[in-house]
Amino acid sequence: MRIFLTLLFILTNIVAHSQDRVNKISGIVTSYDSPLARVNIAIKGSSDGIQTDAKGKYEIDARPRDILVFSYVGMNTQEIIIEDVTSVLNIDMIPRVEELDEVVVEQKKKEGQQGLALDYAKKKSIINTGYGFVDAEKAGYSMSYVDGADLNSSAVDIASALIGKIPGLRRGEGGTVFLRGGGGSLSNPKPPIFEIDGTIFTDVPTFLDIDSIDRVAVIAGLGGTTKYGNIAAGGVIVINTKSRGAIVRREKGSNKAYDQVKLRDNNFDERSVQGNFKREPPKYILEMKKAATADDAMSQFDTQKKLYGSSPYFYLAAADFFQENWASSGKQDLVINEMKEEYANNSNVLKALAYKYEERNNLDAALKTYIEIFKKRPSYSQSYRDLANMYTKTGNYKKAASLYVRYQKSRSLDTVTTALEGIDAVIDTEFSNLLARYGKELAAGATNSEMNEYQGIRTIFEWNNSEAEFDLQFVNPEKTYFIWSHTNEKEQARIIDEKTKGYTSEQFLIDQSKPGEWMINLKYYGNKSYDPTIMKVTTYYNYGLATQRSEVKVFRLELKNVNQKLISLQNR
Repeated sequence: MRIFLTLLFILTNIVAHSQDRVNKISGIVTSYDSPLARVNIAIKGSSDGIQTDAKGKYEIDARPRDILVFSYVGMNTQEIIIEDVTSVLNIDMIPRVEELDEVVVEQKKKEGQQGLALDYAKKKSIINTGYGFVDAEKAGYSMSYVDGADLNSSAVDIASALIGKIPGLRRGEGGTVFLRGGGGSLSNPKPPIFEIDGTIFTDVPTFLDIDSIDRVAVIAGLGGTTKYGNIAAGGVIVINTKSRGAIVRREKGSNKAYDQVKLRDNNFDERSVQGNFKREPPKYILEMKKAATADDAMSQFDTQKKLYGSSPYFYLAAADFFQENWASSGKQDLVINEMKEEYANNSNVLKALAYKYEERNNLDAALKTYIEIFKKRPSYSQSYRDLANMYTKTGNYKKAASLYVRYQKSRSLDTVTTALEGIDAVIDTEFSNLLARYGKELAAGATNSEMNEYQGIRTIFEWNNSEAEFDLQFVNPEKTYFIWSHTNEKEQARIIDEKTKGYTSEQFLIDQSKPGEWMINLKYYGNKSYDPTIMKVTTYYNYGLATQRSEVKVFRLELKNVNQKLISLQNR
């Protein structure tokens, strides 16, 4: 108990210390690569603020968890949550598009009929009239509607079925009906007309089978005469039968309502991808490649360090060079040790290093690195997941399970009835996999079982910089694609969730319904700093089965606005 309280005290002080530290943040604000002067920059909730200078540059002090607000007339306001490593924020302001009223009205009119036609099958307030589709809930005149399913199918006739369902509808003499507010006088009211699937009837359609009615709408007063003329002075009762519904758009080959959310016109064009993911080696690596021996290469490293040593990614690239060309020399370890001394407090750098260790299957070194990150970021969800995942990989299943349980309890996650997203979904998936595969090691008498909920390929993408923006394009064997966007412009709520909980990862599950080759492409947009982003992609085959296996690939993202092939997967 004493040990637990001591650990809790240490972690509490670490969090408090990290939040009290002040970051000096600088950068350039641009729009379409041109600097913006007099952009307002302020900490949210504070009255203090600054403006960018004539070259778009700024410098401001902020603490981790503060929110910097960038605003400018005619531009979309941007809000950025500050983290412990935030020091450079280069912001690209996006113009706020404001169309002229008459253009907007015309655009809405054109899209409105298409949208209403597509929504007709699943929204009963939409009525198909001889003058187009109308949504009774949004009509610019008095209009009410009734779902055909609510009508009494055992009624004597249509008039009997509608009375009581349509407000103000009453019987007249000779089988006629009248609407309250209809034309004429009290002594000589005018009856409504009926429109049935586009055909006008002046008498009550007693011949109509009530079971055939899909929906009914009532247009009373001026709205009727505006659309139908004087014949509709008594109002209009519009009836759409179920046969009318057959002509509206539905999903191909089914009777299901047309799904507007479903991605269409997404046939993949090979020309949209510019080759496999690759980059030319940096200049300093090209110089080091000229060396004839490991010692000569190390001497060249020291020379290049004078020019490029201010970037931790110089050290990472140099360590990769020695690993690939002079692994037995141990020079890569010397380079890594130098980097760790210089950037020991930068969690982004340590995370990139851990990715590299995993790629080389140096799991012990990766575990030690993730422990260091956990100490620096004990309040980050990603810290829990990364450390638990590494404990699983190194065979310490009980420690992994303990971390997963601690996280789920701290977040009060209901993993049974709640649809989990983001890091919560990642942790739930991996914890379930841990229990299924290593239940025997975790509890006496337990037996291992396979995960029945999901079997197939699981890919998880992780990136070391929370500001990284990119699109992932998944191309299935039928050559259609889906894009998952990770940009502040398109998915601001998602990025706020990441910053709030502290995570930088997403998983994707590919089941066995579409066997064959899957291609995953990436378009990188940057990360608001001058440093590259390091991305780790872990692919699990036969996920949830006893034959589960994985492979790790690490990518350095620098080239912007180019769609490149990242990996391909064989789904069998």
